[in-house]
Amino acid sequence: MTLRKNRLSRAAALVLMSALWPLSASAEAPKDPLKDPLWEVGLVSAAFSGPSYPAADDETTAAFLSPFVIYRGDIFSVGDEGALRALAFANDTLELDLSLGASLPADSEDDADREGMPDLDFLFEIGPQLIWHAARHDFKRWRGEFDIKLRARSVISLVDFDTHGFLVEPAFVYELKSKTRRHLSWQADIELLYGNKRLNRYFYEVADRYATETRDAYMADSGYMGVEFGAGLSYPVNNKLRLFVGGNVELYDGAANQDSPLFKEDVAYSGGMVLVYNFYESDARSPR
Repeated sequence: MTLRKNRLSRAAALVLMSALWPLSASAEAPKDPLKDPLWEVGLVSAAFSGPSYPAADDETTAAFLSPFVIYRGDIFSVGDEGALRALAFANDTLELDLSLGASLPADSEDDADREGMPDLDFLFEIGPQLIWHAARHDFKRWRGEFDIKLRARSVISLVDFDTHGFLVEPAFVYELKSKTRRHLSWQADIELLYGNKRLNRYFYEVADRYATETRDAYMADSGYMGVEFGAGLSYPVNNKLRLFVGGNVELYDGAANQDSPLFKEDVAYSGGMVLVYNFYESDARSPR
């Protein structure tokens, strides 16, 4: 989800990034209709709405349509579970890999609180992710998985490739996956956001030259940014079409920069919907 000015769902972020990423070959795995294919090609459309930046009182809405390619290899995967995964280590308990995230830009002319200030760029996040598979539960038709994830990501502008600091994001994720229908799952998660001083300055600092009668100068500090409670559903409409819907409640009370004149709301809501149409999938199944 990760840091979001207008929160991108993982489903949409992964297919958007995978459409631009080069792929490599892998050995085929035996076909299993309940396992994900090694290769998948299709079209994705998505729409999102959420705060322009954490604790903003203005919302941003966006939509896009894009082709996508997904590759689910044993070590590398593109377009699956966060756009890119480069597995460094894995066993039944722990995984260490590389993950990505993204957040949409915000035009300061459309945000009265930031009027006259620089726009917020399209931000790209990259960094290591440690996953602890804390618990597994078997039900008659469902499999439950509880994971604790620790992400540390560098935040980079895709406009000028300048680094805007880094984000630390512990996450607690519970997912119910159907044993009888591929792509049918429920997920609930709690994510805590901590930004370093440079990242918090990007969102909350007001330099003297941007101070006005209604917007005091402010020097931002590092620390806690907020907590997000999310829920989502992945539903297979048919063999070719699947739907993702999700939403978040974002709580910013107690954040390190709550005194900033750009900090406007203690509570925010965001949500989105993604439709994925599969043109082709390989007979070979993912080895993971």
